[in-house]
Amino acid sequence: MGMFSPESPDHEEPRSMSTDHEIEDITADPESLSYGLYTMLLSYEDHYNNIQNKYKGLTITWVIATFVSIGYLLSGYEKALNIDSLLIILLLSIISAQGIFLLWFLDAGVYDKLIESIWEEIYKLEENFSIIGKSHHLVDVLHKFDKKKAQKFHGIFYATFVFFLLLIGLTSLGIYLYLIQKWLILLTFLIFIILIIGAHYLIKIPPFRSENKDQ
Repeated sequence: MGMFSPESPDHEEPRSMSTDHEIEDITADPESLSYGLYTMLLSYEDHYNNIQNKYKGLTITWVIATFVSIGYLLSGYEKALNIDSLLIILLLSIISAQGIFLLWFLDAGVYDKLIESIWEEIYKLEENFSIIGKSHHLVDVLHKFDKKKAQKFHGIFYATFVFFLLLIGLTSLGIYLYLIQKWLILLTFLIFIILIIGAHYLIKIPPFRSENKDQ
């Protein structure tokens, strides 16, 4: 009796994982094994795609939570702070942007590479075994799939949020400096120009793009 058997002492049903798959009547012939491998790769492809979607949803939640925190700081309900609220907003924006950059790395720098490797293996199976079909080849034909465009999408999605969070922090810093000395706000314009150049670079050339020369 296995530990995941329904007859186990705790009588718990085996959990269904996102990478579970059922393959019936697999034999030792190459076509049968290739079909089993193909089904297995598809399940992992779906699994990693779901993780990427969860990271994007988490990013949106993260940004909304940051806006709520900033709104609370600006509401004036918290009066026991020993530091200016504008500086707290600056720090909060920087930390939030750094967190989203980390999610960007996990999404585009880790899981996207895993999906890319799975995609290439499925391609090989589809080319060598006609029984599998040509679904991934048809994606290229019908949608003109381009890996660089997919990587740029990740860059646009995450870099936009990072840019706006840093822009909020920069605005907060500008107001704070303006209240000290009006001319100090010129420093924020210089930082803003650097920020625009950096955002453009991140979107145009994603930092976690594939280095494969064949793409």
